[in-house]
Amino acid sequence: MSTIRLVLRMVAAKNLYLEQLDVKTAFLHGDLEEDLYMIQPEGFIVQGQENLVCKLRKSLYDLKQGLRQWYKKFDSFMHRIGYKRCEVDHCCYVKSFDNSYIILLLYVDDMLIAGSGIEKINNRKKQLFNMNEAKPVSTPLGSHFKLSKEQSPKTKEERDHMSKVPYASAIGSLMYIMVCTRPDIAHVVGVVSRFMSRPGKQHWKAVKWILRYLKGLLDTCLCFTGASLKLQGYVDADFAGDIDNRNSATGFVFTLGGTAISQASNL
Repeated sequence: MSTIRLVLRMVAAKNLYLEQLDVKTAFLHGDLEEDLYMIQPEGFIVQGQENLVCKLRKSLYDLKQGLRQWYKKFDSFMHRIGYKRCEVDHCCYVKSFDNSYIILLLYVDDMLIAGSGIEKINNRKKQLFNMNEAKPVSTPLGSHFKLSKEQSPKTKEERDHMSKVPYASAIGSLMYIMVCTRPDIAHVVGVVSRFMSRPGKQHWKAVKWILRYLKGLLDTCLCFTGASLKLQGYVDADFAGDIDNRNSATGFVFTLGGTAISQASNL
C-alpha cells in the first residue's frame, strides 16, 4: 500500500494520467515448469479411453503454482519491452521515454498505470495481455450476483489467495462513503459486509462492481438547496433475499427538502 500511496501522490502533484486495469484470466497465462496431470474434463472424455489422463501445458485457476507462474510470465514480458523493476517493490515497474515516463503497479491481476502521456499508456495496454478497463456500471450491484456463504474459500489455496485481498479495507472505505455522501449504496454495502470473516472470489467481484458503479457517478453527491423543508420518508423490503438464512432485508430513507438526511438497510 505504501507504493500505491506514493504513486497516487505523484499523480496528484504532477497532474499525471492514471488508469486502473485488470487482466482477463490472468492465471491462465502462466507456463508450467512441472509435469502435472488431470483427469479428462467433463464433456471431453474419450470413449474407450476413460482411464487416460491429460497433461497440463498451461496454468489453471486454483493451482498452487498459478500465482507464481503468472507473475513470472508478466515479469518476463515487462523486461522484454524495456521496463525496469523496482528493487524495493518487485510489483512496481518504470520505463522512461524521451519526454515522458510510465509507472506500472501490479497487484495479483489488477494494475495501476500512471504516466505523463495518455498515448503511451493506451499503447501499453494493448501490447500483450487482454486488459479490461474498470468500466462504470449503472447499478450498485448486478442482478447476476447471488452471494452466499457457499462461495467462501473451501481450500487452503483459496484461503491463502483471499488473505492477500484487501476486502475489509475496501468495505471500510465503502461504508465511509455510504455514511457521508452516498446513501444509494447502503443496501449493497450491507450485502457484501456479511462475508467479512470469510470472503471469497465472488464476494470480491461484487465489491469491485460497487467501486465501478461509484466510478461512473463521481459527480453524484448530496445537494443542500434552499428548497422547502418538506420531510418525506420511503421504505421498502424484499422477500427472503438472503440466500443463506432466507431473511428479508428492509430499508428506509428520509429526505428533507429533497436531500437524504437519514438512511439504513438491514436484514
